[in-house]
Amino acid sequence: MDNLQLLGVQTQRVLQRRLETAANNLANVSTFGFKADALLTEMDARAPARSADAPRDVRFVRDIGLTRDFSQGAITRTGEAFDVAIQGDGFFMVSDPQQGTLFTRDGSFRLDAAGQLVTKDGRNVLNSGGAPIVFDPQGERPIIGADGSIMIAGTEVGRIGLTSFANLAALEKVGDNLFSPGGQPQTTFEGAAVQGAVEGSNVNAVIELTRVIEISRAYESAARVVRNGDDLRQRTLERLARA
Repeated sequence: MDNLQLLGVQTQRVLQRRLETAANNLANVSTFGFKADALLTEMDARAPARSADAPRDVRFVRDIGLTRDFSQGAITRTGEAFDVAIQGDGFFMVSDPQQGTLFTRDGSFRLDAAGQLVTKDGRNVLNSGGAPIVFDPQGERPIIGADGSIMIAGTEVGRIGLTSFANLAALEKVGDNLFSPGGQPQTTFEGAAVQGAVEGSNVNAVIELTRVIEISRAYESAARVVRNGDDLRQRTLERLARA
């Protein structure tokens, strides 16, 4: 396989990753608190060997990982007492049985049968001390302040666990719209909690659809380079066999 074909194959691999990333973004366009991903790429610093049909060096593109767009999603009012959106920087603290404390922007919470505040997947939402938050299902409607404070009948009974991070790029996606801190410490919550609202996904469907179309076209072009190289090699072998 010559350098041009190698370039085509490597380009296909990167484009496939880009396509998967864009498709995942589109699949989460309606997921509360979802943050869009983008694939980072760079030109490989290593120059492949020269060949007779490629007298000049060919630089290969390769992916170096995902980055995330942590820009604010649109906030929509729901009027539900246990829906909470975050305006600005910050994350909710939730408990995972296997991974411990994780973090999310999805504040579409509910009460389970025991009166515990949980995520839509049933994970406990934690208070500022790292413990589950429990309400009386038949009790008075709570008032949640911008700092996460929980007031019932004029008395503060707790505080939703809210935190921020100095380096958002270090956060690691672990599935189910959750993040692990990537070893970095938490910092003081810098945003504002908004009760009776949810933050929407920050995915722009039009941009992602356009990206999918462009990637698909580029992938086909790269595939054509590989096919043409295969055809040329096959014809050369056939001519040599007839000689």
